Amino acid sequence: MNIKRLLGPLVIVCTLALAGVAQPLLDTARAAGPEKPVTGNNSPLGVGHFDRNPADAEKGYGPVDQAAPMDFSTQNANVPKTYVPGKLYNVQVLKQYSYATLLNQMNYYTQSLGVQCTYCHNVANFAYDTPTKKISRTMQIMSNQVASGWIDPVKKDYPNYSVSGAVGCVTCHRGAPRMAVKWNIVPVAYLDYKAKTTKQAGYVVNSMYSASKSLGVNCLFCHNTADFVSLQYYPTNKIAHRMWAMVDKINHQYLPANVKAVTCYTCHQGAKWPQALVTAGLDQTPVEAHASHPAVHENPGAHLASGVAH
Repeated sequence: MNIKRLLGPLVIVCTLALAGVAQPLLDTARAAGPEKPVTGNNSPLGVGHFDRNPADAEKGYGPVDQAAPMDFSTQNANVPKTYVPGKLYNVQVLKQYSYATLLNQMNYYTQSLGVQCTYCHNVANFAYDTPTKKISRTMQIMSNQVASGWIDPVKKDYPNYSVSGAVGCVTCHRGAPRMAVKWNIVPVAYLDYKAKTTKQAGYVVNSMYSASKSLGVNCLFCHNTADFVSLQYYPTNKIAHRMWAMVDKINHQYLPANVKAVTCYTCHQGAKWPQALVTAGLDQTPVEAHASHPAVHENPGAHLASGVAH
């Protein structure tokens, strides 16, 4: 028997076992700390989230100070000093919208984040670029890129694993201005780097725990436990690798440095696929996600974890 071939799987199993014992203790300690669940959001889309960020105002964005003077020297030429309601100015991303449909899109934003127009706009001049409005514009660009660069290709390459709807603001925000963040995630390079140090292996195991809790599944949903490393042929495993790369890009390319990074939980919140999606295109009405083939979304290891034999 080749001892070296058994050593790798044995180390992984032992590490997973230790992580399973230690992580609940860490979760309990965190729950007892200053990070308290935020509740009381009256939006039908709100689910409550963990407030781990400083106040929005301390980070340079948040509800706009309507009394603050407007500095037009910082604005582009499309921002008029005299704003006329009913006309479109300074539209950089949503150029396909008419004035009426743009208002509908703005209403979708307010519902998705549980805010009012004053959260992003100076109502004396809706065209004026406030810091929060600039971030929301970047978020719309990000949402478009997530759909075209990540979600649509997954639906094309793995049609049996696709779900109805597309990613929109509501998918992450769920009726709250700040996105929900629970557990953690590591840079995607740690997952794909084959010769991991002990520290890197610990990061990976911790991230696997995060993914498992975020989707409400166990290891068997993505892995063949006979070989965690080389038998990465399950569609769910391949999709998970893409999603890890997507989260990594979102955190490093689109989110400001002072914004808490998103994790798998941000979109999934305990479900195998995000429940809060949109219809896509110009109409971004929130919809419930439905699996194209529900059977393939069943966790193949659920009966093992629950002790129920099939």
